[in-house]
Amino acid sequence: MAEENVVVIKEGKKSKLPFLIVIILLLILLLLLILLGAAILKKKKEKKTQKDINIEKIVKKLEKKNIPKDALSSLIQKATILYKQGQKEKALEILNKLSKFSKSLSFYNLGVIKLEEKNYKKAIEYFQKAIISQDNKVLSAINAAYASLMINDYKLFNYYRNLAYTFLPEIAKNKNFPYYYAVVMYYMGYEYNAIPALKTKTAFKQESNKLLSNIYEYLNDSTNAQNYATDPLYKGLNLARIGEYSLARNNLLKSNSPIGEFALGLVDLKLSLFKEASKIFNKYKNNNLYPITVFLKKSLFDIKTAQKEFKKSFLKKKEDYYDLFFYFSPYKVFNIKQTISYLKKGIAGLPLGAVEEAQNYLFKSAVYSDLNIKLSKAIKLALDGHIYLANKAFKKLLKDSNSYILHYDIGLTYAQLGDYSNAYKHFLRAYHLNPYDLKTGIFALYSGAKTGIDNPHLVALIKEDITDKTILEDAMLSIYTNNTVKIAAFIQKEEKNNPLWLITKIVSKSVFNKDYSYEALKLKSIFEKDLIANLLYFYANNKDLTVKKLAQNYQGFFLQLNRYANLNDFFYGAKIAKEWYFSFAKISGLLNRVRLILLKKAQTETQDMVPVLKRLAYANLYTKHFEEAFTIYNDLINNKNITDPHTLYHAAVAAIGANHHPNAVALMELAKLKNPNYFEARYGLGLLWQESNNLNAASIQYGKIKDGFESKFFDFNIKPKN
Repeated sequence: MAEENVVVIKEGKKSKLPFLIVIILLLILLLLLILLGAAILKKKKEKKTQKDINIEKIVKKLEKKNIPKDALSSLIQKATILYKQGQKEKALEILNKLSKFSKSLSFYNLGVIKLEEKNYKKAIEYFQKAIISQDNKVLSAINAAYASLMINDYKLFNYYRNLAYTFLPEIAKNKNFPYYYAVVMYYMGYEYNAIPALKTKTAFKQESNKLLSNIYEYLNDSTNAQNYATDPLYKGLNLARIGEYSLARNNLLKSNSPIGEFALGLVDLKLSLFKEASKIFNKYKNNNLYPITVFLKKSLFDIKTAQKEFKKSFLKKKEDYYDLFFYFSPYKVFNIKQTISYLKKGIAGLPLGAVEEAQNYLFKSAVYSDLNIKLSKAIKLALDGHIYLANKAFKKLLKDSNSYILHYDIGLTYAQLGDYSNAYKHFLRAYHLNPYDLKTGIFALYSGAKTGIDNPHLVALIKEDITDKTILEDAMLSIYTNNTVKIAAFIQKEEKNNPLWLITKIVSKSVFNKDYSYEALKLKSIFEKDLIANLLYFYANNKDLTVKKLAQNYQGFFLQLNRYANLNDFFYGAKIAKEWYFSFAKISGLLNRVRLILLKKAQTETQDMVPVLKRLAYANLYTKHFEEAFTIYNDLINNKNITDPHTLYHAAVAAIGANHHPNAVALMELAKLKNPNYFEARYGLGLLWQESNNLNAASIQYGKIKDGFESKFFDFNIKPKN
C-alpha cells in the first residue's frame, strides 16, 4: 500500500504546484494513518495465540533475499514457539529454510532442538556445522561437548570442550561471558575456577545456581549444594543426600516430575512413612528410577556410630521397658509352700518374688500336687536362666492341664525369649481363664504392643476391674495407655520391695526424665547377682554422662560384672539379657572379648546347647564373622529345628553380611510367615526385593509395616551409576 502511494506521488508532479502540495499533504497524512494502523495491527498480531502463526506466509518471506538479521531472529523465535507448541515439523521447516540465509543461526537452533529430543548424535552434527559457519562457535562447542558426554563418547567430549576453551576469548565482551566461562571451566575440570564466575550476575541466574549446586555436591559441600539449589526437585534431592529428609520431603512434594515422586518414596522410607512409600513404589513398579543397595547399619559395627545410636535409643521408648516387666515377673504355681520347699533343695536361697501363688488354684488333690512338682522343676530351669528348656517343659505340662497358670508361665517364657506373638496368645488365654488376674491381661497388652497388635477391647475389660486396691495394675495399664496423670500419681506412692513395683516406679520416673537410681539400687539389692539388675543400676548412675564417658566407665564395670554376676541369663536366658550385654559391650569395644567367652562356653556346654549357639552366632554377626554366623544359624534351623522368627531373621542378617542375598530373602520370608507383624523382617525383605528391582513385591511389604517403625539392622543407599 505504501508503494502505491509512492507511485501516486511520482505521477502528481505533472499538475499545478499548489494542487500538488495539497495532494502531497493529504498523502502524508494518509501515510501516517496507515503507519499508525500498521503499528496497531502489529501489536494485535503479537498478542494473538501461537495458533495464529501462518507457516505458509513465513515460508514465502524466506524466499526473499538479504533478510535482515533481526527479521531472522524473529522467524527463529516463531519457529521456537511452534516447536514448544508441539508443531515440530513446521518449526523444522522454517529452520531448514533459514539455513539458506543464516546457516550458523539455523544449525545452532536445529542442534538445540535435537538436544531436547535427546538425539545427541544429530545434535552434534548440527553444532559442528554451526562451528564451521564461524558463528556461535562457543555455544555450539559447549553443547556439542554436552551431547558427546551423553553418548559416552569421551574422545569427542574432550575435543569439543577444548574447542570451547579455545573460542572463549572471542566472546569476552558478551554480558553473559561469566556463565559461558564457568560452564567451560566446569567441563575442563576446573570446578573451583567456575565458582566465582557463577556467582557473577548474568541472565542465567537459575542455570548458574543449578551448576553451583552440582559443583558443591561434587566437592562434598552438601550444605552449599542445597543452598544454591532453587528448583524443588534438585533442592529436595540435595537435602535428601545430606540427610535432611523432612526438608527434602517438603521440596519433593512440590516437584511434578517422576524423578521427584520416586525420590519422595525413598525419603518416605527414611522417614518411616511406609504407607506413602508403598503407594509410590507400586505406581512405579515397572520403572525403578533409583535402584538401591542394601547394607547393614554402621551402628552394628562401628563403635562411634553405635555410641550415638545407644545414646539416642537405649531405653527411650515404653516398649523397651516391657522386657523389664517380663524379666522380673514371678512365675505362678499351684502350691507356693510345696514349690519353695522343692526349690530350696536345688538352689541356695529363693529371690523374693521369684514365684507367686495363684490362690484360685490351690488344690489338695494328688493330681495337682504331682503337677505342682513338675511345674516347680520347670520353674527351677527358668530361675537358673535356662528359659528355652523351661519353655519346653511348660509346654509338655500343658497336655495335662489347660490351667491359666500354665498358660501364664508359658507366655512369660515366650516373652522372655522374645517370641511376643506366642506370648500374646498364651497371656490372653490365661487372662480369659482367670479375668481376676489383671497383670496377666496387661502382659497380653505389652506383648501385643511388641508385635504391633492393639486390643482396645482388652483395655476396656481391664479398666472395668481397676479399683483402689489395684494400684500397681492401674499404673502398669497407665504406662500402656500413656496416661501421664496416673503415672505421675504413682511416682508419689510409697515404696515397696516388690520387683514389679520397682520396675513400674523406674518406668514412671523415666517418662518424666527423673532420676531412678534409688529404685535401681533397691532392685539390685533384691537380685544381687542378677545380670540385668546390675546393668540397670550401672545405667541409672551413668545415663546422664556423655556416651564416651559412659562407655569408658563400663570397661571397668565389665570386669567386675563378669566376676560376681550370674552369666547364665546371658548364656541361656532372656532376650533382654543377651541384647543388653551385647549393647554395653559394643559401645565399649568389648565385643571380641564377649565372642571369646562364648566360644569357650560352646566348647564345654552339654545340657542347653541351643541358646549358647544362638548367642555365639549373634556374636559372630556383630564382629563381622558373617560366614561363621551363617553356618551356625543354618545348623540351628536345619539340624536342630530352631525356627523361631528371631533366629530366622538373624540368619538372614548374617546371610546379607556374607553376601548370600537369595538365602536372606528366603529366610526373611519364613520369619515373616512365622510372625506377620515382625516389621524388621518385612522391612529387610522389602529392601531386598527393591534391590533386585521387584518394586511390586517391595511395595507389598512396606504397606504392611506400621508407620514410625525404625530398623535396628538395615539401611540403604542409592546405587552408584557405572
